[in-house]
Amino acid sequence: MQIYLKDFPGGVYISLEENFYNKLMKHLSEHKLEYLSKKMGVSITTISDWKNRIQFISSKNIKKMCKISKIPFNSIGKYIIKYKTQRGKFGVMNPKIPLKDSQELREIVIHIMCDGCFSGGYAAYYNINDKTKKEFVYELKKCFGNIEFKIYKDHVHFPSAIPLILKNFLKIDFNSKMCRVPTKFFKGKREFLIGILRAIIIDEGTIDGSNIRIDSCNKEFLEDIKKICNELKYHCGKTWKSKGPIFRFNILSKSIQKLKKDMKKFPILKKQLLLNMIEVNQKRGWKYKLPGEVKKEIIEELLKKPMKTIELIMKINLEKTMIGKHLRWLIKEKIVSYGIKNNIRTYIIKNKEKARGFLKNPSNFIKSDKINNYGLSQLKVLEILNENGKKYKELERYLGFCSSAFFKLIKSLIKKALIKKNDKVYVITQKGKKILSLDKEKARYLLYANVKEI
Repeated sequence: MQIYLKDFPGGVYISLEENFYNKLMKHLSEHKLEYLSKKMGVSITTISDWKNRIQFISSKNIKKMCKISKIPFNSIGKYIIKYKTQRGKFGVMNPKIPLKDSQELREIVIHIMCDGCFSGGYAAYYNINDKTKKEFVYELKKCFGNIEFKIYKDHVHFPSAIPLILKNFLKIDFNSKMCRVPTKFFKGKREFLIGILRAIIIDEGTIDGSNIRIDSCNKEFLEDIKKICNELKYHCGKTWKSKGPIFRFNILSKSIQKLKKDMKKFPILKKQLLLNMIEVNQKRGWKYKLPGEVKKEIIEELLKKPMKTIELIMKINLEKTMIGKHLRWLIKEKIVSYGIKNNIRTYIIKNKEKARGFLKNPSNFIKSDKINNYGLSQLKVLEILNENGKKYKELERYLGFCSSAFFKLIKSLIKKALIKKNDKVYVITQKGKKILSLDKEKARYLLYANVKEI
């Protein structure tokens, strides 16, 4: 895919190098003004004005001039000094023509759709992150040439000719409620498709737990993005609707390591750190920490100094959703509180006496059997089955659990390959017997923490 000068819409105004401009006007002077006026569909006054002074002229009219002068229109790119829209404040100088398909070009298109604004002579990309704004400018320069721009606190103002050209060539709408991924973007090199996804993760992606969630008010656009994910062989969950309405889907945890390997780093440090954390947690050998352990670690860190959520995540090596869950509990118990500055929370110890009391004895605060009885139910099942195999109902009566809790317990042990079903009888596996051979406290921990390798 390439965008040639002939593909530029009439709303793009071009400034030509002086010698070539004069040469073009000289060719036009070989014809009568009346002929030129009729042929080009402009007034004689306008033609006379073009001849009298060098100025910006629409690409549509330059194309007509070239045709009259028998100059190939696509050959004049090297003579273009600058182009812009008629009302645009900024332009593109020493432009790159033709425009070539690339990862950066596709990222630019998605950025404008998601967090951009294009109206008449105004074009902007909104993002408060400085590195993201600078990366956007870099991508514009790489694709289009020496652009004029201005970076503000929450947005970048750039040449409106850029979205005008892209809109015309790709047949798209930049309104976030109406936009669709361009048809041409469903094909191309793998890195080009990755660029589309990278841009939307930067603008509309949320990395909380082990998945990446993509949000949009435009369901059709979101489904287009999902098709791109499918093309890249990334596993996605179902699309659902939430308040707004906002439509959402998750790129699932099983594809995160592949995605991270495919994608260059995000300019937003927090998002990159959270993505790194997903990969770290996927490689760890356990699923859960002991009851109260994470809360103790949070308290220990906050006793040293106030910390933001991302700092706690990096220190404790757990997903954002898990850290958030434990912070909410500590706030509810009035052990921790927080202040907000620039929309970012900083957590502090609210009651040092209660905090130190929790560290000394969490069971005084956590009203749950888990803190003292973790792993015991699983261990009990293994001990029973180590003596003799049991049928489901027989084993259920033996333990005396409610049916739903017992079903989850058995399902979990089968998934961990600690027990298996032979016909109608449940029996312990060699892996289950290995657990029983360990010290009881260690066995309980391995069962509760869902350790991968025993």
